[in-house]
Amino acid sequence: MEEEEKNYITSYSDEYLKDIKKFSKGGNQQILAKIATLLKELRITPKKGTGKPEALKGYGEREVWSRRINDKHRLIYEIFEEEKEVKILTAFGHYDDK
Repeated sequence: MEEEEKNYITSYSDEYLKDIKKFSKGGNQQILAKIATLLKELRITPKKGTGKPEALKGYGEREVWSRRINDKHRLIYEIFEEEKEVKILTAFGHYDDK
């Protein structure tokens, strides 16, 4: 059970919850399944794993990371090490069409 205690708790921004509604309304089960997999993984290791975890610049002292969902969308989250919490910020968009 010690391993269980090391897990991070997750919280969700209003923006993220809106993003999930967009995916649900669109009926894209593949993206929802990928997000569920990423969430499960980042509760254990928020800085390692699938989706190419990457620390984002431009957030000052905040520890904000991203993981690729697919070519168009990425999961953005903030890590609070002292609280052992990961706050999911957004999941829709973020890659510009070039």
